[in-house]
Amino acid sequence: MAQNPLSWIGPVALPRLTLLLNHIVSSEPAAMARLKPHAGRVIDIRWTSSFVPPFAAFLAPGSTSQDWAPPPMRLAITPAGLFEQQDAEVPSDATGLTLTVHLSAPWTVVRRALQGERPEVSIEGDAALAEAASWLMSNLRWDLEDDLARWLGNTPTQMLRTIGESIKQAILRWRPDSRRAHTPDSPL
Repeated sequence: MAQNPLSWIGPVALPRLTLLLNHIVSSEPAAMARLKPHAGRVIDIRWTSSFVPPFAAFLAPGSTSQDWAPPPMRLAITPAGLFEQQDAEVPSDATGLTLTVHLSAPWTVVRRALQGERPEVSIEGDAALAEAASWLMSNLRWDLEDDLARWLGNTPTQMLRTIGESIKQAILRWRPDSRRAHTPDSPL
């Protein structure tokens, strides 16, 4: 397996992703209550992708699409109903769940996220824990506007929201995969 030049991002980003996930879960008491009965169990998160970045042969000769996917992640459920990151390479005795997230091209993932869609996820493992994980994926949302309002105040947050909505609309209108034919008389 070829080492991709961006492999350093995973060890830096995954602990912060765990902190963000705990922030979102702790803001909803019902989510913590659903996780508490599963304390000590683990959730393994795997990523699959068919995307190979442009210039991949130059950046990492011999790499495949799976080499560019994020590294696996293992989260243990704490007695408080939150998550604790563990080493995904070490075998675990705790029974749990495996979530496989199917990623597409980054611009497609961003566009689908802005439309409120999530990537396709396969769930394998314990049925009760799978039901709790499915509920979390369906019902939890990060209230970014509320968090920003606590730090910046309401007026700057509203201005940022307006700017963000404009950017969101521009991204949603952008279609990188459109294959419309351009004739000399048609506008670009």
